[in-house]
Amino acid sequence: MKGESFVTHIDTGVIYPQIQNDPSSVYSFLLVSGYLKAVSSAPPYGEDYMCEVALPNKEISFVYSKEILSQLESVIPRGIAIEIQEALYKMDAEDLQRGLEKYLMQTISFYDSANETFYHGMVLGLCAVVNNSYRITSNRESGNGRYDIQMLPLDKRLPGILIELKAAKDCSEKQLDELAKAALRQINDRSYSVELQASGFRSILKYGMAFSGKRARIAAERQNIE
Repeated sequence: MKGESFVTHIDTGVIYPQIQNDPSSVYSFLLVSGYLKAVSSAPPYGEDYMCEVALPNKEISFVYSKEILSQLESVIPRGIAIEIQEALYKMDAEDLQRGLEKYLMQTISFYDSANETFYHGMVLGLCAVVNNSYRITSNRESGNGRYDIQMLPLDKRLPGILIELKAAKDCSEKQLDELAKAALRQINDRSYSVELQASGFRSILKYGMAFSGKRARIAAERQNIE
C-alpha cells in the first residue's frame, strides 16, 4: 500500500482450495489476475518461481484501500473515524479528545485498555482512514529517538503530523493532562520532526496523547516551516 515491492513465491499452477492450507498462495492468484505486477523474477523451476511484486497502478491501489477500510468499518465506526480525522486537520484538541473518548466508550472493554501498546495500535487503526492522503509510519528513528506515529502527507499542501502516546492506570485528570504535555515535550526535546522539516512541508502538527482507561487528554501545537 506504500508503493513498495516485496518478494514472494509464485506458483502458476495454484488452485483455489490451496489458499486454506497455504494463505501465501493468494499472491499467485493476485498476480495472474492482474491485481499485482511482476517487477522482476528468478528463472522458473517448473510452475514455481520467486518473484518481486508490487501494486500495478493507483486504480488498483484504491481498490485495495477501499476493501481494507470496508473490513475496518466493523471495528472502527466510520462516523467516529471521520470526526477524529477532522479534529486532527483542524488541530482541535477538544474535538479530538471527545472523538477518542467516544470511540473508547463505544468499542472497547475497560479491561482491554491495559497499556501504551494497546492505545498505540488503536490510534494506528484510526489513522488508517487517511491512508490515501498520508504515508503512515510507526516506531521509526527520527532525530534523537523513535517517534510513535508519523503521518507524512503525499500532498505538500497538507500538514505533516507527529503523534506521541502515553498511558497510565488510575491517574487523576491533572496527572493525565501532565502526561499529555510530557508526550508533546518529548516530540520537541528529541527532535522527532526533523524528517518532516527536511521534506519541505509548510507546517507540522504535533500531538501528545495520554490515555487512562477510557479517558483521553490531548496536548497539541503547530510548527510553521518558513
